[in-house]
Amino acid sequence: MKMLICGVGTLGGNLVEHLARTGLDALTVLDHDKVQPRNLANQPYFQHQLAKSKVAALAETVFRIRGQQIETVHKRLHEGNARGLVKGYELVVDCFDNHQARHDLQQACRQARVDLVHMGLSLDYGEVIWDEHYRVPPDVARDPCAEPLARRLALQAVLLFEKARAGRENLCFTAGDLVVTRI
Repeated sequence: MKMLICGVGTLGGNLVEHLARTGLDALTVLDHDKVQPRNLANQPYFQHQLAKSKVAALAETVFRIRGQQIETVHKRLHEGNARGLVKGYELVVDCFDNHQARHDLQQACRQARVDLVHMGLSLDYGEVIWDEHYRVPPDVARDPCAEPLARRLALQAVLLFEKARAGRENLCFTAGDLVVTRI
């Protein structure tokens, strides 16, 4: 399956690392950001990759994991280029962290008739929702991906993605869904 992951921060970066480890080969990543020191806690980047584009750094990491080349697009997605960027993919995954990029991606995928699934996190909640059931949320003042436990939530969302993709389901979780029982 030819897949495009849009936004490779906490959600998208961890999703790409997971997909690479499971053997997905036809993968393209899109993001305009560069690796910053604050990204190292929750995203699959390393100290030596600071100031490198996130897509190039992630491609390097995936190559080190499996010897696999992934396609990279180091661009900001916007209304003017979105439709051309999503054309030709079987599935696009929205891991953006802002309203405008999510909206522009949604409109482009709808116009191009490309399947789109949205992934999102808040401070204690995660979701994976197919586009026909998705409403683009407003921007939030506090970035949940900058929180100390964001990677744990992102990895839960990655597991939900696999289940949602397999059954074309809409799924969500709260941090409290992880129940630990003393045995």
